[in-house]
Amino acid sequence: MIAAINKAIDRIEGFAMIAFMLVATLVAVIQVIARYVFNNSLFWSEELILYTLISMSFLACSMGVRYAAHISVEVLPLLAGPRLAGVLRFIATVLGVVFALSLIYYGGRLFINTTAMGQLSPAMRIPVGYVYGIIPLSGLFMLMRYIWIFSCILQGKEYTPLKTDISAS
Repeated sequence: MIAAINKAIDRIEGFAMIAFMLVATLVAVIQVIARYVFNNSLFWSEELILYTLISMSFLACSMGVRYAAHISVEVLPLLAGPRLAGVLRFIATVLGVVFALSLIYYGGRLFINTTAMGQLSPAMRIPVGYVYGIIPLSGLFMLMRYIWIFSCILQGKEYTPLKTDISAS
């Protein structure tokens, strides 16, 4: 079941990252054309590009867990030996779970409070709470990844990061 959830998260992240990159690129190109060819600037383009970049950054947190690309100290497990290296991986996984839970909790509070206040973005006039919704969602994706790693540790299997080829997932 955890494998199926991870596969679904892979597809969601892959599609979302492609969509966000496409939107940001197209809007930036259209903005340049509008400004320099038609001498008319799109007042909302910078805000939309900023929100897509923020969303991509938070989604990349979960993808970093997926590919085991987050910063880590590699020398400690090598010097510690196999038994202590397993303990260090367990501690790192627990810390990752704590971080993911804090993203879910505090990001969720930020999303709920901002949505309740009805704050709108300056240019596009969309609820800012919707933009903050990526924070708990990213935390949830990270948590699912860390649960997968935790289950591998408990089963005594070595966690191997997924391949970087999106089409292989």
